[in-house]
Amino acid sequence: MKVLHVLDHSLPYFSGYSFRSDYILRAQRRLGLQPVVVTSPKHEDFKRECETIDGVDYHRLRWPGFTSPLRRIPLLSQAFCLAALTKDIRRLAEALKVDVIHAHSPATNGLAAARAARESNLPVVYELRYYDEDAAVDRGKTSYNSLRYRLTRRLEQSSLEKATRVTTISKALRADLISRGVDPGKIFEIPNGVDTDWFHPREPDEELIARYDLAGKTIIGFIGSFYFYEGLERLVDAMILLLAKRSDVKLLLVGEGEAGWMLRKRIPGQLWEHFVFTGKVAHAHVRRYYSVMDILVYPRISSRLTELTTPLKPLEAMAMEKVVVGSDVAGMRELFNDGEAGFLVEPENPRALAKRLLSLVESETVRRAMGKRAREFVLRERDWEKIVSCYSSVYREAMASE
Repeated sequence: MKVLHVLDHSLPYFSGYSFRSDYILRAQRRLGLQPVVVTSPKHEDFKRECETIDGVDYHRLRWPGFTSPLRRIPLLSQAFCLAALTKDIRRLAEALKVDVIHAHSPATNGLAAARAARESNLPVVYELRYYDEDAAVDRGKTSYNSLRYRLTRRLEQSSLEKATRVTTISKALRADLISRGVDPGKIFEIPNGVDTDWFHPREPDEELIARYDLAGKTIIGFIGSFYFYEGLERLVDAMILLLAKRSDVKLLLVGEGEAGWMLRKRIPGQLWEHFVFTGKVAHAHVRRYYSVMDILVYPRISSRLTELTTPLKPLEAMAMEKVVVGSDVAGMRELFNDGEAGFLVEPENPRALAKRLLSLVESETVRRAMGKRAREFVLRERDWEKIVSCYSSVYREAMASE
């Protein structure tokens, strides 16, 4: 079965979106499917219009020929992107003789895929990973119930209605879709998972320990994009409180993003030696950074986005037998309850986070025991090989209904 995946962006961009896509594609190849990819014009960092990554062909769509200032006008940008993407999907679907088109958030991808599928007489599966309008709010790009918010929400609804089948990543999103009137019979939950063969326990990387002066310290870490909704400023605040009680701790922040400048401004000059900003790290090296961390923290704020969507990065840490601390938001609770395979704390409460971190810094025994339970959980519930196999039945249902 040949599947054309329509993605917003992909590796080497460093994001949960990219990693989930990569896991899906590699696992589908192992299962005997033939995935091929087209990325929207938002994926601008590429050298060739078609490149092969891990045996999968990625077709890169360039921005249509209009000047860059116009790209910054959201609705105009969306319109041009939709037209160009529809044309490219149809061309590739026909040239490659695909069996099904699988579009992934945002709604522009879903609408372009639906239009192209209708013209090519193909089924389309739309994967809702997040609501683009909620992500824009949490990143400070718009506000709830603004014109942009309402128009984006309407585009999403249209994309959902036109899809032959819909997949989503969480129970909360599925329930929200049903409340929006989407037929429950065409919605399938396919949650985030992790490649447990790739992410597994390993000895701490000696080169990184030497580079960042980590020897003899308990390392608290975060790996991911520095978006505002990740709540990393609360992690910095909690770290400052923790340092008042323990001087043998260090915070390792791996990644980059729009909140980076704000985080650096929060750190008192005399404490800088306890904070490390590594910048973006190639995906191939991410395991090395996990290996030197003792505690991974995901201090997300509470918002529509974080209550409805589950993060992927905690599962990587859990697969590597790391103890995980996250905010007590619905998206995290779908991964684990407090004290089961990780710990939850009140969101946006640095004192509660500092208290939990102190208890873990002081007990290596608890860290090791919880880390082992975390890996057992992902092996049992969130291994990608088991999760990705669900797509085959969704594709068959979509093909049969056309």
